[in-house]
Amino acid sequence: MTDVAVRPAEQLPGPVDRVGDAPDRAGRVFAVVVGVLVAASVIVRFTANQALWLDEAQSVAIARLPLGGSGVTMWDGLLQDGSPPLYYLVLHGWIAVFGETNLAVRSLSAVINIAAAWPLFVLARRVVNVRAAKVTVVLYLTSPFALYFGTETRMYSLIVLLTALGGLALERVLRAPSVRSVLGLSLAAGCLALTHYWCLYLLLTVAVWLIGLLTLRPWYRARRARQLGVASAAGAPSPPGAVSPSGLGASGLGSAGPGSAPNGPGSSLPGTASLARPGAGVADGGPTARPPGARSHRSSGRSASSGRSQTSGRSQTSGRYLTAQRRGPVYGLLGVIGGAIVFSPWLPNFFDQLAHTGTPWGEPASYAAISHAYGQWAGGPTTLGRLLLFLITGLAAAGIAGRSPGGRFILIDLRGLEPGRTMFFLATGTLVVAVTAGKLVGNAWADRYTATAFVPFLLVIGLGATVIGDRRVFHGVIAVAALVGLLAGTTDIRRERSQAGEAAQVLQRLAKPGDVMLVCPDQLGPGLARTVPSWLKVYVVPTYAPPDRVDWVDYEDRNKAADGQAIARRAVTEAGPQHTVFLAGSGSYRTYEELCTVVRGALQNARPHADEVMEQGLPAKVSENYSLLRFQAQ
Repeated sequence: MTDVAVRPAEQLPGPVDRVGDAPDRAGRVFAVVVGVLVAASVIVRFTANQALWLDEAQSVAIARLPLGGSGVTMWDGLLQDGSPPLYYLVLHGWIAVFGETNLAVRSLSAVINIAAAWPLFVLARRVVNVRAAKVTVVLYLTSPFALYFGTETRMYSLIVLLTALGGLALERVLRAPSVRSVLGLSLAAGCLALTHYWCLYLLLTVAVWLIGLLTLRPWYRARRARQLGVASAAGAPSPPGAVSPSGLGASGLGSAGPGSAPNGPGSSLPGTASLARPGAGVADGGPTARPPGARSHRSSGRSASSGRSQTSGRSQTSGRYLTAQRRGPVYGLLGVIGGAIVFSPWLPNFFDQLAHTGTPWGEPASYAAISHAYGQWAGGPTTLGRLLLFLITGLAAAGIAGRSPGGRFILIDLRGLEPGRTMFFLATGTLVVAVTAGKLVGNAWADRYTATAFVPFLLVIGLGATVIGDRRVFHGVIAVAALVGLLAGTTDIRRERSQAGEAAQVLQRLAKPGDVMLVCPDQLGPGLARTVPSWLKVYVVPTYAPPDRVDWVDYEDRNKAADGQAIARRAVTEAGPQHTVFLAGSGSYRTYEELCTVVRGALQNARPHADEVMEQGLPAKVSENYSLLRFQAQ
């Protein structure tokens, strides 16, 4: 054990003013403050009305396409985009009811984002305890990461909702394996895969963990049993932290650690050892009481001798491989495999997208991106978010390995403790798989994609907060984290996401019917298509197609083969001697390093009277930034 306090561990005071003491005036004030912050975070999710950027506008353009007919359908749009269909089907129905204004389409994400709080609460209550569940929901609702994607017309809020529901389904399978629970897990896994392909990395990580329960846990139990047997034969006392084989964590990676108790304050994932983390359970009746709402699992509540005798009896009478300890992980693997069956009707489209689309806009990431993802989850890119990172890092460390001896002290077990250790494995493992897959197949990394592993991280920091034993410190940490998170998230939400609105105002003032505008790269087109005057002729480079959707099929090869001078000549010819040609462009996009420069140079040669009518915005102030040039008729 490592003492992170200054004083030696043996001089630590007993618990004073613990979190679980009866609520007083300060407790009621704390509840009111947190309630106000949570209510404000809910309202903030419905305030983003800036112009949509590429991904959002592309989502709307695909979702509003018809599901069938002789023309272009939503299925055609998805094949060109490289995305699975579930979110677009949901958005399609939402648009049919509420329309496609900026506020309307973003409200879908806000509603889903808020709805995810309930299954997240239930999951945290079952995996940890009631108090951790409350903290997890508060930190989720005020998280800058969750706030931002609660205001973006993309599938990331749906990923969080489905991940929480999938976690509940997995917990149910491990706690009470049955055909019904397997079907629920299969449906959740299939829906995740049909929402975003990065969810496949999460499902693979879960499958590896379940396989570990079947392979590493029996090996570790046998090893510990031999060690305990040798120690007993020699008459030596058991080593500190030693537990019986039946008390080992389900991860098979180590014991629950010193202070483990079968019916401790936190109920871990079924099959993982519950931990008596002092300070984690005091709010629920002390270190030996089971918290309200926490559910026990098969290994908890049994003595080592009864567990061994029951297991031995089953194996002798049945002789079957599927013992009680193996049934949960086996059923969990069946649920993941069932998710593949749910996903299977989409497989032909998936393989077509895999061969022809991808992420040509970015490069594969290094493993350093994993730590960057934790920074994004903790606080985000703003200054306040970086300050919040320090606080969340402490909570994460406490959630993974912290125990409270009482007062204002936290002890760190370098081996880690359950269930935080398992949650950290699932979150980090998913990111490791994502980076590795990106290196193998060339897919790019985007911080927004890491929403697939966000839920395990939330459970870790929720658990970490419950390790704080002092009530005043606990109240201060949660209130400060919620307040700073809300302020940082609000700042991030208010930042402009595209210059499409500014460009539209300029064009309304300077352009006239018959004028032509080229958009280079075409990734600027979907946002501009929603804002520019309808009478303006707008075409994207290099396809000279309408700007509402980007066609990602064989994208890089098409751009390399494009003739920028021919595209410029076509635009000048169409405009004629009486009309102006505009160019909305940026030279910072991958695969367009030279093409946009060639188009601009050709227009400059054909129309020397050129000026910049809109400056390119700073990345710190606007995400999707570009300039607007005017090439006037002579």
